[in-house]
Amino acid sequence: MKIAVDRDIPYIEIFVEQLSNEYGWDVIKFSNSSLNNQLIKDCDAIFVRSISKIDDNLIKDSKISFIGSATSGYDHIESKYMNWNSPDKKCFVARGCNADAVVNFVLTSIAVLISKQELSVNDTVGIVGYGNVGSLLKQRLDMFNIKSFFYDPYMDIGLGGKDNIKDILNCDIVSLHTSYSKTGLFPSHHLLNQENLLNANLKFLINSSRGEVVDEEFIQNQTMFKYISDVWCNEPYCSKKAINNAYLSTPHIAGYSVQAKKNASLDVIKSFCEFFNINIYLDHSSLEADISIVDIPQIDLAENKFPCKFFKDLFDIELCSNNFKHNYLKKDEHFSDIRKSFKYINDYSIFNLKDMARKFN
Repeated sequence: MKIAVDRDIPYIEIFVEQLSNEYGWDVIKFSNSSLNNQLIKDCDAIFVRSISKIDDNLIKDSKISFIGSATSGYDHIESKYMNWNSPDKKCFVARGCNADAVVNFVLTSIAVLISKQELSVNDTVGIVGYGNVGSLLKQRLDMFNIKSFFYDPYMDIGLGGKDNIKDILNCDIVSLHTSYSKTGLFPSHHLLNQENLLNANLKFLINSSRGEVVDEEFIQNQTMFKYISDVWCNEPYCSKKAINNAYLSTPHIAGYSVQAKKNASLDVIKSFCEFFNINIYLDHSSLEADISIVDIPQIDLAENKFPCKFFKDLFDIELCSNNFKHNYLKKDEHFSDIRKSFKYINDYSIFNLKDMARKFN
């Protein structure tokens, strides 16, 4: 039996070693640039990241029966393979693995805006997309008594939901958490566009979903609201003007926390073991954060009724934005290299956020 594993999937070395030593699997480690049909033709399984395109060019006429993607998104996987779900073939995507990390990104953005007195806890947040990330964001905002509403055409609208996206765009902050699609009942390509943004009253738009969910050409030229984005059209060949004009710009790293990466690797490994009926003991301590060696950020109880310093200490998004703009715009470094060099942060999930929130209520 043989497996091909993207060598840049983190926290997976111990598993690969066990799989080879205890079960005799042959392991091929590849970089995305070298991935092709010939490389994986005799493999039974493959572990990939979001930058690897899973389609007929890669999979057709191969022995692959298990596809594992250590990422929460799935727009890199052709639909026919996404539908693999049988005793003979399976495609697994680690959905929700980075939900806390992305919510951490949004809360950090809000913390910066509140600390600069551009927003307050009395402002409203609109959430577009109510899946793993969107619903978790609302839970966290509720904890800090920040009023929020959501829009998701794929679900029945309940408490806090809006039937029309234009209602959401009248919130003070709008945060995007929709998957990307050009087809289907509710395609999200250019979901936010000139037509529905021209008469909107939002002050800030935060995009941590996909660049193409918005009309980036319109957004980079307007002055009605400020744009905070982690994702860009045509990655990795992003518009320098869009990155320069954004209030905060980061290189598609919102989901890059230590905890998110470990969650993704562990989820893929578990699914693989279940599919091939393999019983590998995983030392979970090697996949968990040692909080004792993490500097606990200060909690500014008296300031702004929101733990601004706590989130800013976890992730200095302003520094990240400044470095990204400098390296991409002035030093002309490649987007992929900048993204790859980002050092994973710890997100709030290793701390007791509920206890913290009680101190602000």
